[in-house]
Parts: sequence; C-alpha cells; structure tokens
Amino acid sequence: MRITDETIEQVRGAADVVDVVGEYVRLKKRGSNYVGLCPFHSEKTPSFNVNPSLGIFKCFGCGEGGDVFSFLSRIENLSFPESVTILAERVGITIDQSGEPDEDASTREAILHALQFAARFFFQQLTQDDGGAVAREYLAGRSIAPEMVKRFGIGYAPDAWDGLLKAATAAKISEEMLEQAGLILPRRDGSGHYDRYRHRLIFPILSHVGKVLGFGGRLLDKADDQPKYINSPETEVYHKGRVLYGLYHAKNAIRGKEEVILVEGYTDVVALHQAGVQHVVASSGTALTTDQIKLVSRYANRVIMLYDGDEAGARATVRGIDLLLQAGLAPYVVSMPDGEDPDTYVHKFGAEAFETAIRDRRQDFVTYLYQRARLKGSLDEPDSRARTHHAIMKLISRIKDQLMRESYVQRAAAVMEVPDVYLRRAMKADRQLAAAKTPRRERTPGPAESRDPNPGRPQEVVPLEPLPEEKTLLRLMLDHGAPMVSFILSRTALDEFTEGPSRDAATALVEQFEAGEIQQRVFLDGSMGAAVQRLASEVLTDREEPSENWAGRKIIVPVLNEDSRAAASGAMTLLKLDRLDEMIARLRHGIHVAERGGEEVRPLQEELLGLQHLRRKIEDQEFLA
Repeated sequence: MRITDETIEQVRGAADVVDVVGEYVRLKKRGSNYVGLCPFHSEKTPSFNVNPSLGIFKCFGCGEGGDVFSFLSRIENLSFPESVTILAERVGITIDQSGEPDEDASTREAILHALQFAARFFFQQLTQDDGGAVAREYLAGRSIAPEMVKRFGIGYAPDAWDGLLKAATAAKISEEMLEQAGLILPRRDGSGHYDRYRHRLIFPILSHVGKVLGFGGRLLDKADDQPKYINSPETEVYHKGRVLYGLYHAKNAIRGKEEVILVEGYTDVVALHQAGVQHVVASSGTALTTDQIKLVSRYANRVIMLYDGDEAGARATVRGIDLLLQAGLAPYVVSMPDGEDPDTYVHKFGAEAFETAIRDRRQDFVTYLYQRARLKGSLDEPDSRARTHHAIMKLISRIKDQLMRESYVQRAAAVMEVPDVYLRRAMKADRQLAAAKTPRRERTPGPAESRDPNPGRPQEVVPLEPLPEEKTLLRLMLDHGAPMVSFILSRTALDEFTEGPSRDAATALVEQFEAGEIQQRVFLDGSMGAAVQRLASEVLTDREEPSENWAGRKIIVPVLNEDSRAAASGAMTLLKLDRLDEMIARLRHGIHVAERGGEEVRPLQEELLGLQHLRRKIEDQEFLA
C-alpha cells in the first residue's frame, strides 16, 4: 500500500495546518501566524507558532518543528504513512487500502491493516449476511438505530471457529499477523488457529484519530463457560489504558462543551450518542488511567463521572478524582438512580431528562466524598471524621492552580462546616509530613544533586545552536532561491556555518544550486532529517526581525522583506565577525599561555595584528566587492 508522491503532495496541499494543529492547541492569530502553548513541552508563555502560508509549525521553546504530517506523527505517535492516510480521510482524498501491505511495511502498519480488514468483515457480517440476523434482533431490542451501527462500525462475529480466519487468509493476511493483532488464537494441539471472537456483537475500538486498534465482543447467548464481554489483548497497537471508547466520535462535542461525560460501557456511549448527548466516552471496564486523562485534557476542562454505585465503582471514582485533580481537571460525580445506567435511563426518559439529571445530580468531588463518608458512618466519631477531613484536604492540595485550589478550600469549609483557616493549617501540616516521609533520593534534586548518575556512559551529542545571523542567511536563501544562494555562498564558506543542521542545510543548498533548482519543500518535509526540518521550520517562521542591536555594531540589517540583499550583506558581515572574534579569542589565550611559559610570542602577536586588520576590512564589507 505504498502512497505515491503525487498523493502525498495532494494531501499536503489540501490539509490546513491551522485546522489540524487547532484540534490539539488553542491557537490565537498574531500577525500572519498563529501562536499557542506547545503540546510537546510544558510552558506558560506561548512559544509555539504555526505558519499557514508555508504549512509549518515551530516551537521556539523546545525546538520541535515541521509540516502538517510531522505534527500529526509526533503528537499521535504515528508513522508517516499513517499520518498521510488520516489526513487524506479528513480532506476527502481516497487512498486505496484494499491491497496487502508492502513487503517492507512495518509490523505496526500490518497489524493495523489486519484490524481494519476485520472491522469491515464484522460489519458486513452484521449488515449483509443472513447469519447476522440474531445480532440485528438484539440491536433492535436495545433500540439501537442503523445509523448508530454505521457510525460506530458495530459488527457481528459469526458463529464459526474460523470465519474471520478464512476471509483474512484469502485476502493474503498471514496467520502470524492476525495473531499479533489479537484476532485469532493458536489451537492447543498446535494444528493451527481459531477465531477469538465467535457469535458476539462486535464494537470496534478506535483511536481518537479513527484507527481501529482492537475490539470488544459481547456474548449474544448466555453461556456459563464464557464471559459476557471479551476485549482485545494488549498488542503493539492496542493498550487499553491509553484508549477511550467513543473519543473519535465525541471529541468535537467535548471541545465545544469543554466537558466530557465518562461512562463504563460501549452501549452507554452508543445510546447517549443516539439521543444527541455526544460529549461522552467510556473507559471500557478499566479504571481511569493517566494516559486516558491526558487524552481528555486536550479537549475538556471538566470530567463528569458516571460509574456504578457499588463499592468497586466508588473506589474507581475516588482514584479517578485523584488523577484528574493532578492533571488540572475539575472532576464531578453523578450517581444514577438505583437500577439505572445511562443506557436504560436515556431510553426510558429521553435525552432532555438525562441532561437535566446530569445538571441537577452532579456533585463536586468534595461534596461527593463527604456524603459518601457520611453514608459509610465515617463521620460518626471524631477520629474518623478528622481522617475524612484530612483525606479531602490531601486531594485539594494536589491541585496545582492556586485559584482553583483556593476555590475548593472554600467549598470544603462550607461542606464540612469547618473554618477555612483550620483546613489550611491541616493541609500545610499534611504536606510537611509527606515531605518528611519522602526519602531524600526520591525528592527533586537540587542543582548540586543534578549530576549524571552514570558518568561513564557515552553522552548524546547535542548539536550546537546556529547563530542568529546563520538563521537569517538560511531564511533568505530558502525564501529567494538560486540568486540569493549564489550571492551568499559565493562569499561565505560552508565551514562558517555551525556544524550540524545549519551546515547540512547550507551544503544541501549548494547541491541544489549546482543541480539547477532550489526546492524549499524538501527542507520542511523531513527528507533531510528531523534536525534540518526543525531548523528550516524555525527560520521560515516569522518570530521576530533581525535584532536592532546589530546597528550598535555598525551593521545595517534592514527588515528582511524590504531589502533582502542588504539583509544578507549585514548577516554575512556579522557571521564573519563572530567567527573572526572566536579566532582572536583563541589566539589571545594562546599568547597568554605562551607568556606564562616563557615562550616566544612575537609570531602570535603578528598573527593577532593580521586578524585585527582583517576585521576592519570585514567591517567595511570589502568581501562584498
């Protein structure tokens, strides 16, 4: 399934980088660019820039940069073909995926291909095959409309040991890949494989970008020796703690409301979507994890938890509250009436009644935990009441935002009927006690402790940061093409550029010039490596014009768009002066060492005078003649 260069360029041209990045970053227009907080590192001041005219992004904080494909690949941990395919689906460009994967396709891509095939197979078995009648009857009995079946890709696994296996092998998908995808199991006698899902209603589990990662299968007939639900095992592409069922379909609604409803089951999600309540996802039987919370935090500020009211559900709720608070989200809890779950409730009373129940029955976490403690009898005795107070204040202390933390302190004071001054003292005492119990090696090291724990280990070589004037020169050459490359690189040696991506980019420009065409795009699409791509994204993003301080060094550098040739002349002058100053500094150090050692310094002093004379010529820009 190799994607042609023509298709890649077609998708690149159709995909709006601002729209794609805007799904993950709240962008604000600033001049011709857009800015926001970087999704790749923690920051308080926006340093993340998007350039819509060039279709690139650049973070001036952490250095990440590239085009729309590299952004999606980086933030979703996707391969390049996967990011192209997802963006193609988004912009309505069809990429043929009916064939078998290329021989050199990665294992991950082959697994995803097998899962996509299985999803289509199960859907066709439900909607087109006579054997799917029992599953269609079940869905009709649950009042799940055909539109929802299509939207969520619900399917049916036939009542056979090898229905999927035969169809997949006929499509040239290997048994090895089917097993790695969690779709088949080996027979005990070693004679082959059989289908994992048999005579079950199938719920495809999608990533939040629409890739099939796994399946949940519900048993259609009662069987004492079979679990009601079976889910895909952990595979290279599916990790249940990193996925939320329904997020792909719900993310736009969640973003619009800035809140998400968290339920337990697949049918809860489907039923609520059908009723028009679309900002809902399911944790699919797993306790809420930090990875799932990270997903949610991209779209929502508030999380409303609708878990079962039993003890196991209550424990999961308390743990979820803790994790949500640490992530800076506001958790709320809604307890459904006895005997009801979201699916049954919305079918009995409708969407409006459900929305009303969510609004009227929601409790902030302080109220929920205090009322739960009251029902358990934990407020009957002074010691147990104090433990409840400490437990709630411990959770409040996890809130990083000061204003949000203060709001919850006030709420706790009102709910627990304790003056806020005492609660603050208790919270402070708890923090001090926790710090005292934390072993020194587990605390965040101070500057004196921040040393490499393995000093003998080879250190990763970090490329040197190019000088600002180098970036200006690269920007001018990439913007203005062959004439500017000729003007600059006929007067500037390659070794004047900092070793690493800056020199690599300059070398590539020389090679392109000699080949007769300067291609800006290849610097941005990753063809020359990630380091060059990040540098090109940076220099082509208008963060700021050349520093006015250059004028203080008697180097006139006009605004780039006003006089590019003069801007190049000034940048070359500064680069040559900086390199010459480095040589002069080394020579002066050599003279100092020679003098202390009683060695002859006259040759070195003469060389220094020569460099100083050369410096005056560079200041006069004689090299431009």
